[in-house]
Parts: sequence; C-alpha cells; structure tokens
Amino acid sequence: MPRDGAIVLGDLIGKLRILRLDCPKCGHWGQYLVDRLVTQYGPDTKLLEWMESLLANCPRMQSQNPDDPCEALFPDLSKIIL
Repeated sequence: MPRDGAIVLGDLIGKLRILRLDCPKCGHWGQYLVDRLVTQYGPDTKLLEWMESLLANCPRMQSQNPDDPCEALFPDLSKIIL
C-alpha cells in the first residue's frame, strides 16, 4: 500500500505503547495498544484510514458537514517525532 506521506501504524512501534483517540465534540475516546493494532491491521495501515473505519458510526463523520466536522484526533502524536 502506498504511503503517500501518511503516518502508518508501523511508524508508532517503539515510540508509543498506547495510542489514544479523542473527539471533544461527540465524546468518543479510546486507548489502543499499538502492538495489538499492528498485529490486527498490519504495519502499513494508514492511521487516518484506521480512524475513519473506527468512527464510521460517528454522525459528524457520516454527514461530512463542513460547519460541524468531526474533531477526532490522536493527542499523543504531537509528543513524538516521526
């Protein structure tokens, strides 16, 4: 799978043990073990594609309304150098 400059799960190995996801608008949050994600989805899985599939039921993701977008993010990504 081409990376196209995207962050993939394999990039997180050795840098994060737990990947946190948080959406302040809808209240969706979760903590995921990086090793388990890599085993389950593969090291080449793009982080944003994985997040989109995880949040497929989010009303804001489904509507894609530019006035009320989903604000899900990975708060710990800014703390590591990729």
